[in-house]
Amino acid sequence: MSQKLKKGDLVVMHSCMEAELNEGRIWRCKGDEFNPSAPAVFLEGFSGHFAVEFLQKVDVPAIESEMDLYNEIQRLKDELRKSNKKNEQFLNDWKKAETQANRATEKLGDVTIELKNLKRSLLMEAGK
Repeated sequence: MSQKLKKGDLVVMHSCMEAELNEGRIWRCKGDEFNPSAPAVFLEGFSGHFAVEFLQKVDVPAIESEMDLYNEIQRLKDELRKSNKKNEQFLNDWKKAETQANRATEKLGDVTIELKNLKRSLLMEAGK
């Protein structure tokens, strides 16, 4: 987050388990952001501190009616869904890369065994 969170700022959670459990919920910061090495903040209604990297500051427009509130909640849910889709795609790409790396490691192991067998064969032939 480029600007530090301040007391009273409104935020939503994203890209973590708590975000899924609290989808669309807007939290208010109890105090200013702290801990420069691992930025965190306390949130009203949340037990303990929360990592800033999983928070997005929101500017909530003045709510004139229940319909405005409903529309704002839907907008925020859509933003969270988009963010979650990006994270899901990243995770899928990572799993594919991991699978490819595992296959390459298996092939390398097979080649290593073949080389050892070939070396033994050559040494045995040389000894004749």
